[in-house]
Formats: sequence, C-alpha cells, structure tokens
Amino acid sequence: MSRIDSLQTFVAVVRSRNFTNAADALGVTPSAVSKQISGLEERLGVRLLNRTTRSVSPTEAGQLFYQHCENILESITEAEKLVTDFDVTPRGKLRITAMSNFGRRELARIFGDFSERYPDISFELHISDRPVDIVKEGYDFALRIGSLEDSRLIAKPVAEQKIAVCASPAYLEQWGKPASLEDLQQHRILVVANAEYARINWLRQFEKDHGFSLSTIERKLTVNDIDLVYEACLAGMGITALPTYIAEQHLQNGELVELFGEVDIPVRTIKVVFPQNRYLANKSRAFLDFITAYFDDQHGQ
Repeated sequence: MSRIDSLQTFVAVVRSRNFTNAADALGVTPSAVSKQISGLEERLGVRLLNRTTRSVSPTEAGQLFYQHCENILESITEAEKLVTDFDVTPRGKLRITAMSNFGRRELARIFGDFSERYPDISFELHISDRPVDIVKEGYDFALRIGSLEDSRLIAKPVAEQKIAVCASPAYLEQWGKPASLEDLQQHRILVVANAEYARINWLRQFEKDHGFSLSTIERKLTVNDIDLVYEACLAGMGITALPTYIAEQHLQNGELVELFGEVDIPVRTIKVVFPQNRYLANKSRAFLDFITAYFDDQHGQ
C-alpha cells in the first residue's frame, strides 16, 4: 500500500478506536489493518497506538500524527475536488446566515438576480442577529457587520453601510428640528439594542468631537429589533440612526428627514464571511464573485 493508504488506515483506526470497525469502514480485513499500522509504526520508529483487547487509542505522538494526517487527507480531497469541479456548472445548495434587516431587505433581490444566472443553485437562508458559529453549524457563508474575532474565518469586504440620522416630519413639527448636536439633549432617541450601527454609540463620536454629554438624552425606545425602531421613527416617536438602505426611499419621498447630513458618521463594512480552510466549490465561488460584483455595480451607480 502507498503512504496515503497508510495514513487513511491510521485515521480510520483512531476515529473508530477499533481495528475491526476501521476494517469494515475501509472494506478490508482486521488483520490487514493491524499489519498496515504495525508497518507504519516500524517505518516511523514510534508507537502510535495504545492497544487493549477491546479498543485502541492514540499515544501522545499518535495524536499529533493524527492531526497532521487529517489535514493532509483533507488537502488531498480538496485538491481532487478542485480539479474535478473545475469545468462543472455551479449547482447545489448554499447555506447562508445573515443579519435580520439586511437579509430581509437586500438578499431577496440578490438571490433573485443570482438565480437567473445560476438556476441550479438553491439557498437555505438563516436570518438572525445572534452570533452564529458558521464552522460548527455548517454554513457556507455569513453576511456580517463589525469586527471579526474568529481566526478560523476569512472576511471579504463587499460594501459599506452608510448611516443617516433621521426623524419624521411629524416629530420635527412637534418637537422642533435640532439645530446643533447639543440640541439632541432635548430630544427623544430611539435605540436598537443589538445592532452596532444603531445603538446609542452612533452619538459617541459626536459627544467626543463636540464635547456635550449624552447623559440627559431621553432614550424613548430601546428595543432589539431594527424594524420596530424604523417603524417608530416613521410614526414620529423620535430620532434614530438608520442604514441608508432602509432610510433612502423614505428620505427621497419626504416621509423622513435627514439630520446632521454635514456630520461625518463613520461607515461600517459589510463582509461576506466563510471558513478559512474550507474548499470553495463552484457554487460558493460563483456566489462570492456575484455578491462582490453586485455591490461594486451599486457603488458605481
């Protein structure tokens, strides 16, 4: 047998903790598995497995060797997939998780355009604002805003999320339009509790740059749902910060009024996140290229 066969046999034994089960998985006899492992240990000059009458377990050296074997075999599998998948039409299912409001407002249109180009690809979309472990839960991609702290992931920036501070004409008629940032202390603020761009944090930079306190600002509504804050703003309940992909249409038709348009509010980056060591099949590469080009085209318009 080749060295690769030896590695596959060793990995099968460690995973099953039993020569017989490993032999069944590989379609060979237990004696052939035992002979293969003994030959591997002899060639390496180190004992890889602790053997008992009922089971086997890796030694310290065996555990280290097992981890490297897994990586080697995975790389070989991915290389084979890369070649065999090279000239194949993208097809299959993509599992994607996305932020709730962004998913509702943007992804239906993106998926519709994508499906026209790639009709053999389907989607399973999970909408949630909670942190999702995409490696553990088996997602192909996540669409996220904010920092990335997981070293297992790659984050590809695809768009900028711009923020507009807004109020309805009805609110401004009742409470007056703030002429300066300091005037916000006499106004009602609507806050999204679980979205970085819409928390009271959007005012922190104002406070830092202009030297006024946020402590007296009345937080009229704090809720963990951007859509409810958006509807409350339209209904005249207070002032809030909204992503422009939500607010733009209402700003254009006069249902909302932008405040402090001259103030530079830091933008947030929308990222497509995917596992670092996972082979990107044709379907995944197609989606990554498509969504990047989609936002590039929007930015250029």
